[in-house]
Amino acid sequence: MTLKNQQLFWQQFRDNFVHVGAVLPSSPALGRASAFYLAQKQGPVRVLEAGAGTGAFTREIIPLLADGDSLDVVEINPHLTAYLHQRFQHEPQFKSSQGVKVHLVNADLLQFPFVGQYDYIIFSLPLTNFPPFLVQQFLELMMHHLKPNGVFSYVKYIFIGQVKYYASPNDTKANMDETRAIIQTFAQQYQFDRRVVMANVPPTWVHYWRK
Repeated sequence: MTLKNQQLFWQQFRDNFVHVGAVLPSSPALGRASAFYLAQKQGPVRVLEAGAGTGAFTREIIPLLADGDSLDVVEINPHLTAYLHQRFQHEPQFKSSQGVKVHLVNADLLQFPFVGQYDYIIFSLPLTNFPPFLVQQFLELMMHHLKPNGVFSYVKYIFIGQVKYYASPNDTKANMDETRAIIQTFAQQYQFDRRVVMANVPPTWVHYWRK
């Protein structure tokens, strides 16, 4: 993790906490865990990375892709998108294999012009930072664009949610309760696995849903 990466991430966290939910970029261990089922793929696949940030997950995804695969990387923050573009241009870890199609798009995920469905969706937006109605929209959209038997993964930070909940006023707690209920409803229908990643700041759960 470079100093430039840390500084940029901290600046965007400070300026836009809603879309950047952690203080530091995700660790390689968390990136590998989020792409765990992608690493087991067979044959060409379409992959969506939602909320790429500074590219911590992207760096782990790219080496897993082979000829015939495609990756759409969507990031709403223009500063982070520009930084990702530089990484794709200059860093060996961001060089894809021949025959892999990679599209980096600066866009709001809810307004992204989806075409078809994906075999894998790796989602790193901080769901608990959003109001309940947006959480509902995000999850409905992701499930709609996930292929049958496709895998959706998302991260949930350990401890941060509890601390934020108990430090919040009652109206914020009510929104957080509603958000948790929405996520739980989807999880009851789709979740088939989860694993904890301690080698991250903060420690994190990775949840896996299958359509």
